Amino acid sequence: MANLRSLLTSVGSRLASLGPRRLVFAAPVVVVGLVVGVVMLGGGNEVTTKEDAAKPHQRIVSTSKGIPRSTVASTTTTAPAPPPTTAAKQPATGDDQAVPVSDEASGAPGPQLMPVLPPEPWPEGCCAALTNKGFDPGQSEASPAVAVKVSNAPEADPHSNLHRADLIYELRAEDVSRFIAVYSSRDADVVGPIRSARTADPAIIKSLGRPMLVFSGGNDGVMSLMERREAEGWLVRMLTGMNTASFFRTNDRGVPHNFYGHRPGWVQTRGDLVAPPNRQTEFLGSSAVNHVTGQPVKVSVRIGQSNSWWQWDDTSQMWLRFQHNRPHIDKDTGFQIGRNSVVILKVNYAKSGADVRSPEAVSHGHGEAWVFTGRDYIHGGWSRNGPDDSWHLLDDRGNPIRLASGPVYIGLTDVSPVVE
Repeated sequence: MANLRSLLTSVGSRLASLGPRRLVFAAPVVVVGLVVGVVMLGGGNEVTTKEDAAKPHQRIVSTSKGIPRSTVASTTTTAPAPPPTTAAKQPATGDDQAVPVSDEASGAPGPQLMPVLPPEPWPEGCCAALTNKGFDPGQSEASPAVAVKVSNAPEADPHSNLHRADLIYELRAEDVSRFIAVYSSRDADVVGPIRSARTADPAIIKSLGRPMLVFSGGNDGVMSLMERREAEGWLVRMLTGMNTASFFRTNDRGVPHNFYGHRPGWVQTRGDLVAPPNRQTEFLGSSAVNHVTGQPVKVSVRIGQSNSWWQWDDTSQMWLRFQHNRPHIDKDTGFQIGRNSVVILKVNYAKSGADVRSPEAVSHGHGEAWVFTGRDYIHGGWSRNGPDDSWHLLDDRGNPIRLASGPVYIGLTDVSPVVE
C-alpha cells in the first residue's frame, strides 16, 4: 500500500508540471498506467492456471477431490542411470528454469527435457505374469499389482516411469486419452502425473486379481463406485488421504498435470491387501507359432483426440512409441517407451453413469483386434466374458494369438488403426 501511495504522489507531481495542452494528451496514458499499477500492487499472490481458465466441461468430470493444489516438491526425481553404452543424459530441468507448458485443447506438446535413448533393456529370465520375463532385484512373483491412472494430456508428457510398467492400457477420457499403467516386476519409484479415475477402470483391471488402483480422485459417482468395488473385493484404493507422504506436486508444470506419487510408499501402506497379478494374455512358448498376417513397420493409433504411433526397431527388437510428433520418452532418464507387443482392440464407448459427458470403455464382449508382437502383425479378434476374464485373442482363422515375452501395450479404441 505504501508503494501505491508513493506511485500516486509521483504521478501527481509530474502532472502538475505539464501545461494544459500536454495534460490533455497525457491523461489517457496516465489512467491506464494507474489501473495496471493498482492491479499489480493489490492483486495478491493468486495465479490462475490454464485449467482454471478452461471451459467448464473440461473440469466437471475431471475433479480430484482432496488433492491439495499448493503442495510443491522438487522436479528432480530419483531414477536409474542409463547403461554406460548409451549416450550421456543431460541433467533434469531445475526448479528455477521456466518450462513451457501447452494448452490441452490445442494438442501442442509439453516440454521435452531429455535426449532420446533406446528403450531400457527388460530383465531377462522368467516368468512375470504380465510379461513372461524376469524381475528387477527386490521384485518377485509375489509382488502386488499396482495400477496407476496416468494423465496423457500434452502437458503431462514426458511421464515418469511409464516405460517401466509391465502393462499399459490406453483408453478415452473425454477429449484426450489416459493410461492405466500396471506395475509388478520392475523397480519403479516415482510415477505420474497421476489423474482421476473413471467408471471403466474397475472392470478393466479386476481380472488382474485384486490390484491396487492409484488415482487422484473423481466426481461423486466415481468415488462412490470405487468405494463399492473395494468393498466387493475388486480392487484396493490408494488416494492421497491414505498416505499423504507418498504423494506430491512438482513446480515444473501446472495443476493438475504435476501430481506424482511414490509406489514403494503405496505398497508399504496397503500392499498387504493387494494380490499378485494374473496373466492377461497368453505368451509364446517354444513350440507355439502364430499365423502371421504381415510384417509392417508402423501402426498409427487414435484414442479420442490423442494420436500416437508405434514403429518397429530392429536394434532393440521392440515397438517404439511416438506422440506429439516426437519420441515418447521418460522424464528423468530419456529412455523411449518400447513394448514387445502392441495390441489394439476395437471397443465400444458408452456414456458413463457418473457423467454422461465421460466415455466409458466397454471391455467385455468381442471385437476386432490388431496384434503386433515381436516383428509380426496378426489380424484377428478379441473376446472377454466379463471383468473376471482375461483377454482372449484369436487370428482370422480362429487360432489363439500368443505374445512375445516382454512388456505389453493394450489400446482400447473405437477407431481402426492405420497399419503401414
